[in-house]
Amino acid sequence: MIKFFRIIRQRLLSEAKTSKSSSQTGRYFKYAIGEIVLVVIGILIALSINNWNENRKTEEKRKIYYRQLLVDLKTDKDYCKNRIDNFEAILKKYAEYEKEFQKGALNLETSLENISQLQIGGINLFFKTNTIKTLISTGDISLFPQNINNSLTNYLDFQKELISGNNTNAATMIDMIGQITMSGYSYYRKRIDSQPELSEELNIRANIPKIFLQLEAYHSWKATTLKTSIKNMNDLIISADSTITIVNNELNK
Repeated sequence: MIKFFRIIRQRLLSEAKTSKSSSQTGRYFKYAIGEIVLVVIGILIALSINNWNENRKTEEKRKIYYRQLLVDLKTDKDYCKNRIDNFEAILKKYAEYEKEFQKGALNLETSLENISQLQIGGINLFFKTNTIKTLISTGDISLFPQNINNSLTNYLDFQKELISGNNTNAATMIDMIGQITMSGYSYYRKRIDSQPELSEELNIRANIPKIFLQLEAYHSWKATTLKTSIKNMNDLIISADSTITIVNNELNK
């Protein structure tokens, strides 16, 4: 393009040299105007090329983020589904334990043995994906249209709320386990039969009613927490699906 304008400039110069009617001042003015026009056109072309190149880089960067987001959102969905399966299995065991109370008379020893079969711990949530956090921390989330920006922000807020609520309850249950252990539960479960004299001196059996009630409170709290977390994870999956649809629509434009 620049070469083309140079050819035009040379023709203008040639015409100016052969013109007998133009004055010296007019020729210089014409030359100056030509030079200015060429410079302006060159600058505009350079800016246009630069802008096109920057837009191309931005678009490529945006598409890379889109693909990373799709991977992360699918990973989140798979993680939620896996944890929901785990939580539902725990709740199923708890429901079976509760049914024992409908079968007839129970004594404390049998009830403690039944509740001791239930799993303790293992309900924390940890999402390992971080593309959305990276987008927000770097400011690159501004590269996206407002609808995706809003969807990602809402999704992350909901995820944080889910983790916070679930893991706060999990921390409370860890404290409850500590109290149960201090009552002598771990000793009762693992070593009472091998050391009857020590057990009598510690009077562990006197704590059995307390231990049972503490375990009852723990598993009841845990069941409520799991039911809430399952609902919230299902909602998060729905949110992830909605965000995936929006991102795919933008990626396929």
